[in-house]
Amino acid sequence: MALLPPPPPRKPADFSLATVNIVLLLVLFFLVAGTIVEQDETGIALPETTELPLERLPRPLLRVTATGEWVLDGTPLDRAGVLAVLAETRPARLSLLVARDTPADVLLATVAALATAEVPLALVTLRRREDGE
Repeated sequence: MALLPPPPPRKPADFSLATVNIVLLLVLFFLVAGTIVEQDETGIALPETTELPLERLPRPLLRVTATGEWVLDGTPLDRAGVLAVLAETRPARLSLLVARDTPADVLLATVAALATAEVPLALVTLRRREDGE
């Protein structure tokens, strides 16, 4: 009876080539995926309502212009003036109307400044008239 020779020693598996392949595929994927997105796809479409007439907007209404100026119920006020009026009247809710072309940082700064007044905020949108105005 003949004995079989012992099996040759096995080399441990080398995973470095597989790791390099995966990393290169990921790099290629992110290069391609990053260039496919167009600028228009990242834009935000703000909501508009067609139901609420401009004369019936809720009060008190704080309008923030594109330059960051504050107008409370038709009266231009600075931030301290608005906060003083809110502290005095303590409304149940403050409606916030922001111009469409207002930068996001102006809106965020407004909301942060109004947080000290501890008044609930509601974002109001303008309606688009059917005659194009």
